[in-house]
Amino acid sequence: MINMLDGKTILVTGASSGIGRAVAKFFSIQGCCVVIAGQSESRLNETLSLLSGNGHFSVTGDLSDVEQLKAMMDSVFNKVGALDGIIHCAGIQKTLPLQALKESDFDDIFSVNVKSAQFLAKNFRRKGRYNKDGASLVFISSVAATCGEPAISTYSASKAALIGLTKSLASELSRNKIRVNCIAPGHVETEMAIEFSKQLTNEQLAYIKAKHPLGLGKPEDVAHAAAFLASDLSRWVTGTTLCVDGGYSAQ
Repeated sequence: MINMLDGKTILVTGASSGIGRAVAKFFSIQGCCVVIAGQSESRLNETLSLLSGNGHFSVTGDLSDVEQLKAMMDSVFNKVGALDGIIHCAGIQKTLPLQALKESDFDDIFSVNVKSAQFLAKNFRRKGRYNKDGASLVFISSVAATCGEPAISTYSASKAALIGLTKSLASELSRNKIRVNCIAPGHVETEMAIEFSKQLTNEQLAYIKAKHPLGLGKPEDVAHAAAFLASDLSRWVTGTTLCVDGGYSAQ
């Protein structure tokens, strides 16, 4: 059996935990050389210990800081050369009713969730940084981008921005043979989601579960979708948003 990512080198951001860690683990099983990125060196080392195969390594940096992001991409390029793809899983969520929202909260959410994606793409498309025969860039959005829920308006807006970014970049980067796609997960049982759930009542949790006909998701469900979009199986797919949400958006 041939692994679907055999021989590819792919950067996974937000790999310290949750979806990013699951993506890194599954990609390593699929024969990929994985470069993992995050802010915590100790947590990245934990992820590295879970990967299959050899040759994987980690880089640290704050992706919402454009200069740190550029330095990180320079470091990756100097070590492995051109990348076959990036799975951008880094992101934050803040549950804030409108009356509690501060300008600093808005800026934090958009810097981490949107600005990092924009400038990651900019640094990826530099000459020699991507496989000129075909590369893949995948953003992690959310069903919150299109399905409204209270107290997450800024988070929802940032995830909607990623969908718009995906469509524009797909058009612009097609000439470089870089495909750009998005995954919109529903409620996935990650550490971040568990912390979010602690702020909810039992009734609110039951409501969320009822909105997912196939039940709540696991990080691995998103990792499997990301592997498809990073592989040559999706060579004719760009500018799309793949909902991986247990039927949430079908309601």
